[in-house]
Amino acid sequence: MSLRTKRRQARRAQPPSLLQAWTISRATGVGAVSGLLSILVAGLFDPTGEPLIFVYAALLVVTATCGASILWITAFDMRARGTSGRMRPIRGFDLGTGLILLLPSLYALSQVWDDLVARFS
Repeated sequence: MSLRTKRRQARRAQPPSLLQAWTISRATGVGAVSGLLSILVAGLFDPTGEPLIFVYAALLVVTATCGASILWITAFDMRARGTSGRMRPIRGFDLGTGLILLLPSLYALSQVWDDLVARFS
């Protein structure tokens, strides 16, 4: 293989897969927006009403999923790269962000779970 061929192949970068494109910053942004929207829905309207319960539950699921994915990405990144002294504050922030998105959204989802299940049965 010639040097020119190697350079051409190196220039053609493969597009990242969907899994590689999902980063902590994207999960934080999506989770924060969906969390704020769920707070607005719960504060302005009755989220146990017929059409809004599904929207509210979907927003909570998206928020919880984003929080869980932040924890997942952080855990795999810590396993692959370790945790040096300079990275500890960043890891702590990532863990805190993931837990802040995950735990309140799961609690809010548990509060409307019975109403949500009653709609399907």
